[in-house]
Amino acid sequence: MGEASQATQTQTQTQNSQTEWSQTAAPIIPTIWGRLYCTNNSFQGKRCWKPNNPEYYDLIQPEFSLGRALKCTLVMKKDVVTEDIVKNISKQHFIIKRDMTEALSPAVITDLSYNGTFLNGHKIGKGNSRVLDDKDEISLTLPTVKIFIFKDLLRNEQDQVPDEVSQQYYISRTLGQGACGLVKLVYHKTKCTKHAMKIIKKSRMTNGIINNLNAPGNIQNEINIMTALRHPCIISTEEVIDSPQAVYIIIELMQGGELFDRITSRGRLSEQLTRFLFRQMVLAVKYLHSQGITHRDLKPENVLLESADDETLVKITDFGLSKFVGEDSFMKTMCGTPLYLAPEVLRANGRGYGPEVDVWSLGVIFFVCLSGYLPFSADYTEMSLRDQIVTGRYRYSPPHWCDISLQAKQLMKKMLTVHAERRITLDGILNHPWMQDINVIIGVQKLLIQTNQARNISQQTLSSTGTDDDNDSNSSNVTVTKLSRAKRGLSSNTSCSLEPEPKKLKGANYPSYGKLDDSCSTNSLNSC
Repeated sequence: MGEASQATQTQTQTQNSQTEWSQTAAPIIPTIWGRLYCTNNSFQGKRCWKPNNPEYYDLIQPEFSLGRALKCTLVMKKDVVTEDIVKNISKQHFIIKRDMTEALSPAVITDLSYNGTFLNGHKIGKGNSRVLDDKDEISLTLPTVKIFIFKDLLRNEQDQVPDEVSQQYYISRTLGQGACGLVKLVYHKTKCTKHAMKIIKKSRMTNGIINNLNAPGNIQNEINIMTALRHPCIISTEEVIDSPQAVYIIIELMQGGELFDRITSRGRLSEQLTRFLFRQMVLAVKYLHSQGITHRDLKPENVLLESADDETLVKITDFGLSKFVGEDSFMKTMCGTPLYLAPEVLRANGRGYGPEVDVWSLGVIFFVCLSGYLPFSADYTEMSLRDQIVTGRYRYSPPHWCDISLQAKQLMKKMLTVHAERRITLDGILNHPWMQDINVIIGVQKLLIQTNQARNISQQTLSSTGTDDDNDSNSSNVTVTKLSRAKRGLSSNTSCSLEPEPKKLKGANYPSYGKLDDSCSTNSLNSC
């Protein structure tokens, strides 16, 4: 028994030893995000680098520093570079940093020297930073003393954009993609600031032939309009770069995400929060209309938030987008999912409608904010999506509306009025009783004043209250389409064709809908 026990113990030790060996033998592969290749450049007839110097230095850690100080990653001594160069190098000459916690973030070089760090022959300046790009040349003390060529080993898409874009911006990860374009995170190479870049293709293939959607003159006109817009609640267009294949729109980056995501994460928004955010949306659209611009694509995905706070600044984006992609193309991309389009847009197939379409879209956003579901959807099979909108029959679910105030329901109906001439105006919305909360008005005004663009805000944001009354429709318990389901179908749902007009379902009454143009008693609004 003793020998057997000893044998068993020996076997166990051998297995443990093998396990330990297998655990410690696995090599740790470093993540090399960049390389600094030493150049063959000479200074005053002498090679800058000493013969025993390595061909390159791998960049593994988030920071790489160079200088004469011993704490630097690469200590510049006489046995590394020539004496003439060493004597002009600062204790800390420059530092290169890369945020490894953010995907595809660029490397940034900061000049810490008095004698100068140069990037591609241009002096950075003490305390200033620049974004590093692949094959950038780094010089010390003089533009001619080129010691490094930077190699970016992380994937980027600099070669996928024209030179006029890549020379100014470092292209990072994709932020989003829609029917009208791709949105990328970009970094300004000189300012080291983050921006969003929308890429809109200008041509499409028809029978193998490329058809341009816009004349250069028309595009330039729209560029001038977009860059001239100045309002705290309108996304700032920093720059528009026009190329033969696409338009690249550089806009400010909003850290708070989309209104869509804010609603879906909470289910729905309170009346107070909706009032705070919605007031800003109305002011933004009013400004656009004053500039002769109809948005035509208002939806929660195009309403961006500055921060994660409740009382945050709202900014409208993608205004006038159809001008860039062409009227016909815009309507074709929208026709599959007109969840937020006004009835007159669907009836006219993109022609013969006015700025009132934006009020309807605001009404749908308002509905979604308060209830958390869509008023119109192809999932409501009693009627086609097109017929729901053009007849104004929205899906009303009493459990979702029973704790919503009567004034909010009245305002919703006034915005979702089928006939444009009877629809409430933007001033009417601002003056509606539901909007007259002094704390919200002052809070919004303070927020706008705190921005650099608040000079154009009208004093009418503190306008007096109105006394409009209206009614809603009778309704019953129904199933509703959640917002998350609808967004998943935005790019693929084509159930609502604009032409030919879908056949109407049989039956004159749709008890699960409220008909917006039909008057009904106040009690029906407040029955829940």
